[in-house]
Amino acid sequence: MMANLPKLDEFQMKILVAVLVGLLTLYILFRLFRSGSKRHGVLLMGLCESGKTQLFSRICYGADVTTVTSMKPSNAEFKVGKKSLTIYDVPGHERIRYAAFEKIKNVTGGIVFLVDSATIQKDVRDAAEFLYSVLCDETIQNGQPRILVVCNKQDLPLARSAQLICKMMEKEMNLLRETRSSQLQSTSGTGNNNSFLGHPGQDFEFGHLGGIKVDFVEAVTKEGEKIDPVTSWLERLA
Repeated sequence: MMANLPKLDEFQMKILVAVLVGLLTLYILFRLFRSGSKRHGVLLMGLCESGKTQLFSRICYGADVTTVTSMKPSNAEFKVGKKSLTIYDVPGHERIRYAAFEKIKNVTGGIVFLVDSATIQKDVRDAAEFLYSVLCDETIQNGQPRILVVCNKQDLPLARSAQLICKMMEKEMNLLRETRSSQLQSTSGTGNNNSFLGHPGQDFEFGHLGGIKVDFVEAVTKEGEKIDPVTSWLERLA
């Protein structure tokens, strides 16, 4: 049966080889694109004095540093076997944090959002507003990165538990959602945009964010006393 197949002349053979090479090249480029497009960036975010830079130094370099208010993003590698994540320390200062976030949000595979457990009572509005704005970002909603809220400074006497902080943040974000939806309706006559998070007609809960999974853990970043919940989360993310 094979003997009945027509033989290819030299010109046809060259065309066939060229087509096969072209298809192979496209396949290789596709695999490289798929590999390169995977988001391996983790953003450390939060208000000033929440402990971001201290955590950044501890997980990336294994040591504490004298912390100062960072004015531009820093980055370093977090190794997990043969894999690695690029950790970005995003400045917490109100004037620059959103601009810094805009520059690196496209690499986001995960977000570690730190709060000061001892001062959250007075800072909850600012912390919730910052996180709410990040969650409303179109790039974040499309990419659906995992999010870890780190309730830091659990060694301090006034520190709130992760469970209580979660409830406080949900309550505040529910108020923010109502305010932003009202502002949008008064200016555009519609509330259908990225500023509404959760389920309509229900109080806001982090479990209502669809494909964006949010976890809360307790930690003490000072001298690396209790950061295992963070490093374990990063290892699973890698």
